[in-house]
Parts: sequence; C-alpha cells; structure tokens
Amino acid sequence: MLNFNNFLHTDANSWYNRVMGRILLLFLLFAFTTPCWAIQRGGIQYTPSIDYSGIETSRLEQEAFSDYNVAISSTIPEEINASTIRALGAYRTLLSKHPENVSYCLRIAELYDKSKKNRLAKEFYYRAITLNSSSPLPYEGFGDYYYRRADYKRALVQFNEAYIRDNQIYNVSNKIGTIYQKFGDTRSALKYLKEAYNLNPNEELAGKIRLLEELNSTNKVYYQNTRIHFVED
Repeated sequence: MLNFNNFLHTDANSWYNRVMGRILLLFLLFAFTTPCWAIQRGGIQYTPSIDYSGIETSRLEQEAFSDYNVAISSTIPEEINASTIRALGAYRTLLSKHPENVSYCLRIAELYDKSKKNRLAKEFYYRAITLNSSSPLPYEGFGDYYYRRADYKRALVQFNEAYIRDNQIYNVSNKIGTIYQKFGDTRSALKYLKEAYNLNPNEELAGKIRLLEELNSTNKVYYQNTRIHFVED
C-alpha cells in the first residue's frame, strides 16, 4: 500500500525524472517495433528500411528494377509488400537525386497503384505528366490506371492524349478500340483495333475485329442506340 506521508516527502524532481524516463523507454520500444511505414498526408507512405544514400545510381537502379518486377508481377501478398517497400524506397531515393526523371515517377505510381494507394498513385502520374507533357508514357500509364478500375471515360481521355503524342503504341490503340467497343461505337472501335493489329498482328485481336465487323453489319441500330445512350449519360 502506498504510504501517502512518504510520497509527500519524495523528492519531486526524482519522481518526475523516473516517470519521464519510463515514458521515453516506452516510446523507443514502440518506434523500433513498428513496421516500415509511416502516416503522411492522411495516407500510408512507404519509407525505405535500408539507407540507399551511399549506393551508386546504376546499382540502385538495378536493385529497384528487380524489386519492382517482383512486386508488379507477383500474386503473393507477402512478396508484393516486401518488394514494394524496397522498390519504393529505392525509387524515391533515385527521384530525390534526379527529380526530373519521368521513369522513376511512373514506377513509383505503378507501385502505389499495385498497393491500392490510389491518391499517391495519381499524385505521381500527374507529376510525371508535369515533368514531360510531350511524352505519351505518363498518359498511357494513367490510362491503364483508370482502365483497371473500369473508369473508361477517364481512361479514354488519357489514352487519347497518349495517342496524340504517339500513334504507334499497340497498348494505346488496342485500349482505345476496346473502350469504344464497350461504348457501342463499333466504327471507332474497328478503326483503332485495326491500327493495333497492324502494330502487333495476333489471332486474338483478329478474331475480335472479325466479330465486330459482323456485329457492325447486322446490328447497326442497336450499337448506334448504345452509343447515344452512353454519350447522354
């Protein structure tokens, strides 16, 4: 039982120092046992668990690209998370050294996209566009971002921007054609899908074109109404 009389005679400074020492100890234990992420601007911001500052750029690029490939292609959550943290740390370090590098921005955006950090992904797609608005690559990446989320209107805007800058990209022409197919605009769909086929002939795309040509000739009224309905929406 606490002796209140003794407590009153305890040196106040000594008691204060002991309490603050325990609070500091608890804080340090928490800081060193939490995972490698921190809260920034209301979202999860990955931070590197390794100090990359002393590594030369070429070696860091190789390590970052290796982890990036694993994170983007893997379906194993643990593998994605570990590789994503390392790749993001490396690419953000590279971007701090070379802030005008568009490819670093795009890799970071894709990694955040893969991690479902939508706000951060869009932030870096916009940054890539700002760095080089004449390149089709940021627009293509941003188009794929919206396409994966079935936001086809916004995807089409970005793909069209990429197409204006370079009409020889298979993925762009193919996605534009596929979106127009979804909208029911078979004439536009065929135009872009045929362009995509010329860039990369393959049987799957050839079959899609044949099917659209048949549907276009037999269901013109249906597809015209579908297109009008979409535009009005």
